[in-house]
Amino acid sequence: MEALKQLSVMPGVVGSMVFDAGGQVLGSAFPPLFDATTLSRVAAGLAADGYFVEWTAGEQSAYDLRFAEGWVGLRRVAPSWLLVLCTPQANAQLVHMSLTQVARRLKANPSSQGLPLPAPPPRPTLGDRLRALVQAELGAHAAQALELLAAGGEDPARLASSAVEVERLTRLFIDKRKADELGRKLRDELGR
Repeated sequence: MEALKQLSVMPGVVGSMVFDAGGQVLGSAFPPLFDATTLSRVAAGLAADGYFVEWTAGEQSAYDLRFAEGWVGLRRVAPSWLLVLCTPQANAQLVHMSLTQVARRLKANPSSQGLPLPAPPPRPTLGDRLRALVQAELGAHAAQALELLAAGGEDPARLASSAVEVERLTRLFIDKRKADELGRKLRDELGR
């Protein structure tokens, strides 16, 4: 991770790392004295701390932890955090300016810095797509239709039967044209 290595060569900077919301270290540039287990424990402890997560929730948030023997600077790089450990002699202003630059580079192109790309959101299931369609089409009148679809679970055959029942229910209680339109959209989503 080139950006972290550049931070680590600044006067007074001991090392730096990036960790995610699960406490997993995504990259680090620390001397061998700091083993991976220790870094993981620090990352997990911070990520699990509700106050830390709340205080550093903003996109531009930065946080300092000062001690007699040094200080830790933290910067949000959504969905992760960038941490830098410094001696008391480190120039805080220069370190924070560098943290800002590194954060921008990591955000702009995480894969070029050796960070894993965020996982794409999971594709909605067939049942989820059908329920969203019924909710959008029927609005406040969707409760019974949603119950019918929920009973179908995720089994395509059961969902197809539930879709037929939703179309019948719509025809009976709303109107034929709306039922035909909804039935067509449900069949399209089911691939039938």
